[in-house]
Amino acid sequence: MTEFSSQQTAISDRDRTRSRSKLIPGGNVLSRALDHLEEWLIATLITAATVLIFAAVLHRYGTGLSIDASKWATVHGYTFIAAFLKSIFLWLAAVDVSWAQELCIYMFIWMAKFGAAYGVRTGIHVGVDVLVNILPASSRRRVITFSLLCGALFTSIVAAFGAAFVGQMWQTSQQSNDLEAPMWIVYLAIPLGSGLMCFRFLQVAWSFYRTGELPHHDAAQIDGVEIAAEVDALHPAPVARSEVEKVKRSPLGLILILLPILIVAVCFAHAGGLVVLPQGVRVAIVFALLLSLMLTGMPISIALGLTVLSFMFTLTDVRTESVALKLFTGIESFEIMAIPFFILAGNFLTHGGVARRMIAFATAMVGHWYGGLALAAVLACALFAAISGSSPATVVAIGSVILPAMVAQGFPKRFGAGVITTSGSLGILIPPSIPMVLFAVSTNTSVGKLFIAGIVPGIALATMLGATTWYRAWRNDYPRLPKATLAERLNAFRNSIWGLLLIVIVIGGIYSGLFTPTEAAAVSAVYAFIVAVFIYKDLKLRDVPKVLLASANLSAMLLYIITNAVLFSFLMTYENVPHALAQWMIDQGFGWIGFLLVVNLLLLMAGNVMEPSSIILIMAPILFPVAVKLGIDPIHFGILMTVNMEVGLCHPPVGLTVGLNLYVASGIAKMGITELTIAVWPWLLTMLVFLGIVTYWPGLSLWLPTLLGMN
Repeated sequence: MTEFSSQQTAISDRDRTRSRSKLIPGGNVLSRALDHLEEWLIATLITAATVLIFAAVLHRYGTGLSIDASKWATVHGYTFIAAFLKSIFLWLAAVDVSWAQELCIYMFIWMAKFGAAYGVRTGIHVGVDVLVNILPASSRRRVITFSLLCGALFTSIVAAFGAAFVGQMWQTSQQSNDLEAPMWIVYLAIPLGSGLMCFRFLQVAWSFYRTGELPHHDAAQIDGVEIAAEVDALHPAPVARSEVEKVKRSPLGLILILLPILIVAVCFAHAGGLVVLPQGVRVAIVFALLLSLMLTGMPISIALGLTVLSFMFTLTDVRTESVALKLFTGIESFEIMAIPFFILAGNFLTHGGVARRMIAFATAMVGHWYGGLALAAVLACALFAAISGSSPATVVAIGSVILPAMVAQGFPKRFGAGVITTSGSLGILIPPSIPMVLFAVSTNTSVGKLFIAGIVPGIALATMLGATTWYRAWRNDYPRLPKATLAERLNAFRNSIWGLLLIVIVIGGIYSGLFTPTEAAAVSAVYAFIVAVFIYKDLKLRDVPKVLLASANLSAMLLYIITNAVLFSFLMTYENVPHALAQWMIDQGFGWIGFLLVVNLLLLMAGNVMEPSSIILIMAPILFPVAVKLGIDPIHFGILMTVNMEVGLCHPPVGLTVGLNLYVASGIAKMGITELTIAVWPWLLTMLVFLGIVTYWPGLSLWLPTLLGMN
């Protein structure tokens, strides 16, 4: 992986073949046609939504600027120009785009539902497979089959709910507010997408039965990352039939299957009046069921969904109609749309040669200090984090370029891998940040405030990681580069300016009020496309559809988790769980100091087996009300959760389980997870120290929002 430019800027035919081989093979023409239709639909929807929001922003400011410019031309006597500008204003003012936001929301509902089905085929849905991976082959085969069939069961139930819901919409002739479109058409995506998802689960299960293999997906959602031989993939290893016959069954496998079945049986016993469960026990059973389902390795979104359905039918008196409506409208939010747009922008930039130019700029600025290229890697990660919003994307974009150069210059591979793995985690702290958007959606907090609040902690952590890098390089006398001249620095800055401007567009646009966070995300996606394709010309037009498809795939996976997590949160709130937890902690004498210590320990433990988006969507709605009741600032709490997610990205077994920073870095460095875990410890300890600082010094997070008058 020494020639990153060829890998990053052009997706080769080998990559295309390899990517296609990761999907479940279609056995006939009809199946292949369905595959292509699925891919075309979700890629088209994310493209159309991005262009539509960008056009709406242009329309808003074009209208205002044209009339202002017309008035200026009139005052200065430019009559012809004034008349021309006024005609533009009148034309723009006559165009009604009030429906654009509503249409985009509905397009994303369709993209999420069909993209979730595509995600089953590509193996992108994340799960907790720590225990599944240690099972012998025969037991592993049965547990995986059980989890796939559970996915089919859940999606078939949702499809039935969706069909009934669409029928109600048909009978009531309900229409949308702005488009005045029949709502049954909007929600038709629910039964169709869920039905297709059920088919995909059954298709994967059948393929697994025949071949013992599951679909695999690139953990970073970016082509060009080769997987080290020692590293397991996102799913358990293939299980051949002959292997099944040779190995004995494990009692653990049987327990993993029977435990959720027994818990559901207890729930139905309560519903049938055979046993009476008090509220506290019912809540405990819900969490036990969720944990037991996740431990089978099934997608976290499916585990959440099955838990919600079990709770809804057996343990609560909440109206089914209310739950069904929440299931269908869980992602009907304009703020959530920022997530796919930021993912799309990050993918365009990763493929578009921006990272290489940022590394050149960082090297020109700090390459002459102790650590040289290593310090440049920290600075480049911080800069790329400010435009990508993704930690794994930052690791692969920067690491693929700079790690081979570090090794060639004489740095130990462990040293370079440790720097890249931990510095890449800045991708979710320095705004824009996808986990921050998820936290804001889960807790009804301001996305803009969270972004501004993340700037100072992000710079502080980058400085601490840089200091750790400098000290270890100074102590071991690692190589340094010649000091760049002023002309070289200016040239490097000029080459990277187009990427750096995106920071100004996102943060400046949100703070100044020019854009909402979602609009800023859409504008950044269009801007990144223009930079990658037409300015840097490192991304070919023929490769754009694959970037769109990868972005839609990852977005749909996150949106599907959000849908079920919102429903889970709704039921927990209905049962008064957050309030009861807050009251219990106050009765036990917990203050904000003790509570935050417990939160850190809980989140760090969760980070061992789950990826950040799932943790935030499950934990934030439960912990957030407790934090507010204890007087903890919501923005400070959001930054604290984000820093915990950063630490979780850099320690095992999450790197092996769901393939985040450790997994990606191990593929780049060609190192096993165990060796890489040892390599990251000096920087990981630095991150833990920083976690303590950001936990008990709220001013670090709140200083800038307060200074800017946002608190």
